Amino acid sequence: MNDHLLSMDYSDLPEPTKVEVEVAIEKLSERYHRAFTYEDASRFITLSKALKIWKEIDEDIEEGGQIDKKHAKMVQKYFKKDGKKISLEMAYIEAEKGLITHITLEMLKITDELKALTEGHK
Repeated sequence: MNDHLLSMDYSDLPEPTKVEVEVAIEKLSERYHRAFTYEDASRFITLSKALKIWKEIDEDIEEGGQIDKKHAKMVQKYFKKDGKKISLEMAYIEAEKGLITHITLEMLKITDELKALTEGHK
């Protein structure tokens, strides 16, 4: 199961504080009726923060943000190299589709790992 969990490195996110981890251990242990290690609780917090970031990016895209003309032109060039000519408008749409697909895959990977943590690495 670990072979497909995370393709992104979330080590850039700030380390959870000792208090955050202790609170998480208590809440997770209470909710899932088993003891959680400091490491697992810390990982749970980091993954939860990463998931929140991806959700915010997804919401920004839905509101019409994130894709700019530079990105659309790059997509347009990619299609041109593949022998397909697309309009700039279609390039925006293709760029957005690619970004949404990537975001969805990352969110699924994170939820898979969160599930593995809460189910005790079954």
